[in-house]
Amino acid sequence: MMNQKTATYEAIKSVIDFEDNTVVTLTKDQKAEVKAILVEQFENNEIELKSEQEDLGKYVNGLINNWLRKDKRLNGNIEYKAKNPGSRAGQGDAQIKNLRLLLKTDIDETAKAEVQAAIEARLAEIKPEKKIEVDPTAIPEHLKHLVPTM
Repeated sequence: MMNQKTATYEAIKSVIDFEDNTVVTLTKDQKAEVKAILVEQFENNEIELKSEQEDLGKYVNGLINNWLRKDKRLNGNIEYKAKNPGSRAGQGDAQIKNLRLLLKTDIDETAKAEVQAAIEARLAEIKPEKKIEVDPTAIPEHLKHLVPTM
């Protein structure tokens, strides 16, 4: 069984001719052809699918776009960087999920501020701690007094 990244790359390669590590763009027709190939492979259980998808066609569209952005063979050999890092923070946390739902209900502005503060506090609570280590030997002498001592 093929993984999704490999299957997407192979499907694109079968539809258009390109050199690896170049930026690949698909026309609407080419994308539809790649989509048809991938949907058929999913239906024949040739590609791994971890969870059942309600709309396989929609899922495959996202899959194609994802790998056109992230696969270095398809994106010009560029390291992918998320546009909004951290925008999905807390999605797996039930408390944050429900606080965000509460925020969308019809509550007054004071209550909204209180809920937003609770969301931010919870995000800070579950956020993994980033430890920053500065090498004092790489800092100029006149700035070494700024290096925090551990």
